[in-house]
Amino acid sequence: MPVTIAVANQKGGAGKTTACIHLAGGLAEAGFQVLLVDADPQASTLNWRNNGGEENQLGFHVVALPSPSLHRDLPALTARVDCDLVLIDCPPGGALKSTADGITRSAILASHAILIPVQPSPVDYQAAAYMIPLLAQAAVFRPDLAVWILINRRLTGNRLGREARQAAQSFFQLEGIAVRVLKSEIGSRTVFMECAAKGQSVLRYASGSVAAMEVRELTEEVIACLQLASKAGS
Repeated sequence: MPVTIAVANQKGGAGKTTACIHLAGGLAEAGFQVLLVDADPQASTLNWRNNGGEENQLGFHVVALPSPSLHRDLPALTARVDCDLVLIDCPPGGALKSTADGITRSAILASHAILIPVQPSPVDYQAAAYMIPLLAQAAVFRPDLAVWILINRRLTGNRLGREARQAAQSFFQLEGIAVRVLKSEIGSRTVFMECAAKGQSVLRYASGSVAAMEVRELTEEVIACLQLASKAGS
């Protein structure tokens, strides 16, 4: 069974799809076979891939499975697709909140780790706190569940950005669940929007950019957190 990471935050606009796409690209660049599951009924990931035209320019598989029974359906899916890692792009809350909550809950149950992208502001931390009940419920069945907080869309030089990791560590405290605020951070950069328009990850679109460096640092940290051996060059 492949290692599964759910990228989740019930707040819209947190950058889940962006983080998911680029992390998948980083893991693929490191030599892993990656399957990205688009669990968002709005199909944000599929739309990103389709922007690249008929040829998939992302370097990994993308399938749609916006289902509240995802944790039951995923084993059959991964049996048909050769993959080492699965990333699940979860939906936000909002108009489809009841459906979205069911999908996110199912994705969490299917996962070994949860990556929560948050923008570095108290308002965004408070909004992300709606994830806590879902995580607490899942921890009953998955006591080894890892939760990672990713500071996303950080503004360079902004005071809130500089203090973001410490503030996030103080805010996200879950009894019985190991919460790690990742050292890696993703900045607010125009190149990420350009990548979406081209249907590519930043590692292919702008390989030598600062944004690509940030994604590679995130990828290395995720590999280390999962204690996986990089397959790059193998």
